[in-house]
Amino acid sequence: MFRPCSSRRRLIATVLLLSPPLALPASAEEPTDPKPVSFMADVAPILVRNCIACHNPKKPESKYVMTSFDKLAKGGKVGEDITLEPGKPDESYLIELIRPEGDPRMPFKQDPLDAAEIALLERWVAEGAKYDGKAADEDWTFLLRRTRKVDVPDSYPVAVPITSVAFTPDNARVEAAGYHEVTAWNVADAALAGRLRELPERTYDVAFSKDGKWMATAGGDPGLYGLAKLYALEPGAEPKLVRDLAEAQDAVFAVAFTPDGSKIATAGADRILRVFDTAKGDLLFQVEDHADWILDIAFSPDGKLLATASRDKSSKVFDVEKKESLVTFPGHGQPVYGVLFAPDGKAVVSAGGDAQVRIWTIDGEAKEVRKIAGFGAAVFAIALTPDGKTLAGAGGDNKVRVYNFEDGKALRTLEGHKDWIYSTAFSPDGKLVASGSWDGEVRLWNLEDGKPLQTFLAAPGFKPPGDQAAR
Repeated sequence: MFRPCSSRRRLIATVLLLSPPLALPASAEEPTDPKPVSFMADVAPILVRNCIACHNPKKPESKYVMTSFDKLAKGGKVGEDITLEPGKPDESYLIELIRPEGDPRMPFKQDPLDAAEIALLERWVAEGAKYDGKAADEDWTFLLRRTRKVDVPDSYPVAVPITSVAFTPDNARVEAAGYHEVTAWNVADAALAGRLRELPERTYDVAFSKDGKWMATAGGDPGLYGLAKLYALEPGAEPKLVRDLAEAQDAVFAVAFTPDGSKIATAGADRILRVFDTAKGDLLFQVEDHADWILDIAFSPDGKLLATASRDKSSKVFDVEKKESLVTFPGHGQPVYGVLFAPDGKAVVSAGGDAQVRIWTIDGEAKEVRKIAGFGAAVFAIALTPDGKTLAGAGGDNKVRVYNFEDGKALRTLEGHKDWIYSTAFSPDGKLVASGSWDGEVRLWNLEDGKPLQTFLAAPGFKPPGDQAAR
């Protein structure tokens, strides 16, 4: 599930460190590439980096949508100007806008395109502005994302924030969010046990069905697209991709299975809650009822209800079968980061930026019945043991706090992380708790005595300064 960045500086630093090396523009002495310019291979990546954030169906600046070729060619509110005139770049409004003298110059409020990018777009139009994707009315951004290949480094140059941790159904491994992958680590010795690749840049949530048959991931490239993936699990084998789910215009932050595994839900930055049939992939229910990002979701014990946590400072409950919203809880007054159902299914537990875990009813109205305090900062993640007796909460004070869920009594505080904790999870047998933090560290704790079992950086091959060993 998604956790916020502590600062813009951290986000920029992470992007710079993880970005692939940039290709230098060809020198003036080099011959012009004789190959025709490809829209999908050459033009589309430039548009994704510079234009799509403001010209997508959700946010069509100047009523100009660029995510399908027919709409790209049609243009927006440009009067009589011709957006694309095949063979005539000087008469194409799109080219006029991206040139340094453009008025207004695009992209707006961003660095201008460099000379090589402008020259490439001009040559594409001069060659006839041909489209080499599929249907002209298809969202080519999804086609580009599906075919995009990224070389995941064998050894990480830096550690990445652990936005999700999850135990495998057999208690043997912990899955951690990585860079274009999910990494698996042995519980017994913290050794790297597997790498699930061909994923979006960031993975924000990993979930397993209780019967151990399914695994799902939720993630995306922030601001560009989101994707959830469904995998089938077999003993002794690597997860097998079944299908992609919930392709979205922005990151997917959360994924959850019903207790019987028959349904799977996703939600994210596009504010849309989606429910699918797990086996068939059919979309069963879709609703957009939040005013901002949905950061976490959870099914009720009977699988009939679905709770959400949102950056719009509310938590909601939906009836999946009736396809309607039941109640809204605004009690946090701050973004809500985590949500789950009480064991009896009659109440919801939510955690937020107000440093509180609040328990509220869903019968008739969202009435707060009690809260669990004692957190030193925003609570980004909460989890319940399988038997529902113990709750863990973690967040901005770098600690995992463990409580008796029934009476809210503090049981112990797990200390050791040096940075914000974005994720926490209990093992299926309820004996261990895992936590992952911004600095890439994963810790496994013995729940009975609170002692650390394993501590490691979930960054394959990364050597911290002064550390000679790398996993």
